Amino acid sequence: MVKNPAFEEFKETFPESGVLFGELFNTVAGVALDEKTKQLVYLGILTTVRYAPAVRVHIHKALEAGATKEEIQEAMMLTIPAGGLCNFLAVFPDVKDELQR
Repeated sequence: MVKNPAFEEFKETFPESGVLFGELFNTVAGVALDEKTKQLVYLGILTTVRYAPAVRVHIHKALEAGATKEEIQEAMMLTIPAGGLCNFLAVFPDVKDELQR
């Protein structure tokens, strides 16, 4: 499993906050969307905020949830009109690396 080193360090340094952060995701994630859709949406958001370490992690989660490489790429490309090409390009090398594994 791919992990985000900075997030792992956050959880070690602030264990209570790490648990609460995990609970926050579970609190806001309802049942209307399936796991694959949630991961694709999350990848779009992470692309827009240029957070490559989490993009790497959530690419794997999306694949595990049944997303195809093409679906992942399309979800991330959809961020370009609203989030900007520069944001997409900032994470694009990481996307290519992860999808080639």
